Amino acid sequence: MTVRTILTCGVLAATLGGVQPASGKTSVSDVGGVELIVSTPDQPARPAARRPAKARPSEPASAALAGGRTGALVRTAMSLVGTPYVWGGASPSGFDCSGFVWYAYNRIGIAIPRTADVQFAAGRPVDGDPQPGDLVFFQTYDYGASHVGLYIGNGWFVNAIGTDVHLANFASDYFRGRYLGARRFLT
Repeated sequence: MTVRTILTCGVLAATLGGVQPASGKTSVSDVGGVELIVSTPDQPARPAARRPAKARPSEPASAALAGGRTGALVRTAMSLVGTPYVWGGASPSGFDCSGFVWYAYNRIGIAIPRTADVQFAAGRPVDGDPQPGDLVFFQTYDYGASHVGLYIGNGWFVNAIGTDVHLANFASDYFRGRYLGARRFLT
């Protein structure tokens, strides 16, 4: 019996080999030794998204050195790197993607919605490239905004996916084609 790993907004679940969804497309790829199975339901193509101009990041920005709410937000996010991933988690004992950004914003006194799809709908759309502190959204396991990270600059963002909270960038094979857009909650 083959066991495969399915990635759903960072949730790793096992499924029996050979099980396929009833409809839609399924793609299988190997990312860092983990077999990812992404299932896309039959739906209209998603709207075209703008990719940030800095698609080839060099290194994370020094936004954490900035003062004010942006600096506090980025420092909070960076302090949580390595925290375990837990589906539905919204505390330092474990986070899912939207619980992570919800917690980081809450720590600096800004209330935002709890789930990625509602965060995407509630935030102010960002024209052009995101700025440190903006939320960046991706279509991963479900149609629409199903994954979110906190942008820190130079194409880098902090997100909870896979096994823990870690840094990722727009140039990664996984995120490059899944970007939907950014939303702003900071003023």
